[in-house]
Amino acid sequence: MSEHDMVLESDQRWAINLDWLRENNRSFTTMTKGALCPKCRKKLKVDLVEAKTGDILKAAKGCCSKEEDFITASMPLHESLFRVFLANGNQPLSTDELVKELNARRGIEAYRTPVTTLLRMLRSDQHYGVQKTE
Repeated sequence: MSEHDMVLESDQRWAINLDWLRENNRSFTTMTKGALCPKCRKKLKVDLVEAKTGDILKAAKGCCSKEEDFITASMPLHESLFRVFLANGNQPLSTDELVKELNARRGIEAYRTPVTTLLRMLRSDQHYGVQKTE
């Protein structure tokens, strides 16, 4: 990827495509269970029923993402990326915003997520439903 292409693509905004998840028989509740704190898991009854997407996003943004272990350095990068969107209420983020948020939340000063790595992950995601927004 050329530097010019990276600059153009870094302006693109990304989010979890909830329609894509439904169309591909992916349960947002199941995917987010592990990200929710015990209090919110119990409140939303995610172990028993399919919770409303809006309720999960509200809980993740307002409560769970404030927990120290919501995003950690030992977590797979793709999972960390997914949780950044949860923490943000699934509002679209640019590649630059994602890199900044990942680097801050993963807490490793020496570790930096290269934009090229992040773009490759975003473009090829077939698990979390992260896609370019219109």
